[in-house]
Amino acid sequence: MKFVYRWPTFFERLIYYFLLPDVMAKIVYEIILKVPAITVNQPKQFLFYGLVALEYLILAFRHKTFRPALAQVSPICIMLIVMMFHGIVIGLWWGNSISRMVIDTVNVFVVFANVVILSDPRKIADTAFDRIFFVNRVYAVVMVALSAVALVVNPSSVISLGGSTATAISLSLIFTEIYLMRSLSGRAILRGTVGLLMLAATVQGWNRTTLVFVAAAVLILFARKVGQMPFKIAYLSMASVMVAAVALAALPEDSALSRRLAGLEDVDLSARTGSIGEREAESDAVGDKIAALGPTGRIFGAGHGASYDVKYTWEWKLDYSNAHYGWVLFYLRYGALGYVYLGLWIFTLMVSTLRTWRSGNPASIFVCLLSIWNVGYLGTYGYFSFFIAGVPFVRPASRAQRRAIFSMTEGSRRDPVPIA
Repeated sequence: MKFVYRWPTFFERLIYYFLLPDVMAKIVYEIILKVPAITVNQPKQFLFYGLVALEYLILAFRHKTFRPALAQVSPICIMLIVMMFHGIVIGLWWGNSISRMVIDTVNVFVVFANVVILSDPRKIADTAFDRIFFVNRVYAVVMVALSAVALVVNPSSVISLGGSTATAISLSLIFTEIYLMRSLSGRAILRGTVGLLMLAATVQGWNRTTLVFVAAAVLILFARKVGQMPFKIAYLSMASVMVAAVALAALPEDSALSRRLAGLEDVDLSARTGSIGEREAESDAVGDKIAALGPTGRIFGAGHGASYDVKYTWEWKLDYSNAHYGWVLFYLRYGALGYVYLGLWIFTLMVSTLRTWRSGNPASIFVCLLSIWNVGYLGTYGYFSFFIAGVPFVRPASRAQRRAIFSMTEGSRRDPVPIA
């Protein structure tokens, strides 16, 4: 008996790099150090960028094997180059912290670099998605189990698939696998059941963006199948509404999702307290910061490395450089021009979603779902756009495109290695 082993492509390794930091954070920070998960975003970010940096070093040493396909590169790369130049020049102009300028520039550079690297068909086509789906199922089960352990020793923990980025990756892979089901075999049902059980296990810890994404993903699933089995879709739609209603009604009142939904009912946009009020407070503080910089600040922003002070519900955030609303974050760094960048960012994401939602290519479906996540998080957690590292802007090459390109260069195709 033989099986075929394929060395993970850059695209596959990148997916694992998104997930690995959250496993480490769950074990080291939540279980051992008993630290709230919300406070460890930066260590996870640094670990992810460290892993990606190693990939870039390897690519630099093997640059002769790198053959980007310019036709596959998203035009968003031009805007990303402009954003980096804009942020650095304006940051230097205002004398911002060099270390923070580097961090803000690296965020944008990684988005740019990954989009360019993944234009090379070798880096993405023929990715072993069966293996990715298996690893993701193992990851989800392990994270739920670790979350249960963390709950025993750390009251601030919740059962989750990780932070916003890891949750987006894992849930997108679960839905991608469901989308690709062609028959209801025993194995397919088992895989789908595991994915749905992981969704059910983590639903109490969802945020509002996760809830919206799941609803959008289900609607896309129905839209993809409606022409194939319209009557079954009608039955599934009614069943889904009933299951969703029962699930929401069964949520404990003290669960994170229940509190967030209740917060929407009682939201007062004139207040500056609570999760939504604090986002409004960030908007006010950034507006004051930019106004103090005069006309130059209003047009060009405060640049990379910019920071401000903001009053939260129970504390002051001093020298703070993040902003939950995407438009506030872009305005802080790039001023009025940031709205132009953000508009192009959203337009490109929408184009990516419309171009890939009916695809049968797992990489394209995955990119489609991450594009939806990205749009959603621009309204709740703008930094997510940089954590997701450019994947929503990738144009996956199909297997046929890969072979056509490889055939132009003799010996450039890398065949799978059969192992007895």
